[in-house]
Amino acid sequence: FAQFASDLDETTRRQLERGRRVTELMKQKQYQPLSVAHMAFALLAANEGFLDAIPANGVVAYEAALYDFLDTSHSELLARINKDGDYNSEIETAMRNALQTFQRSYAG
Repeated sequence: FAQFASDLDETTRRQLERGRRVTELMKQKQYQPLSVAHMAFALLAANEGFLDAIPANGVVAYEAALYDFLDTSHSELLARINKDGDYNSEIETAMRNALQTFQRSYAG
């Protein structure tokens, strides 16, 4: 499908582009597994369109910057997610707020 992008409608093109970003996001470095909290943030960012404006070749840098930001500014939230593994509306709201804050400051 990607070869024929000009023949596709806008919605399908956006889905393919998001898929390219998710593919980049899901690549993990060898011997460097992600925590549950980092994975949750990555998936939420991808699913909610936070990566849509990031070029596919910039996703790895975005991801590293996001994790640094979260480790520095939201370590308590990360620890809570890693400890409990819970996902509820309170945690989702906190995650969205953290992503929005990061998005405003990310210069990529």
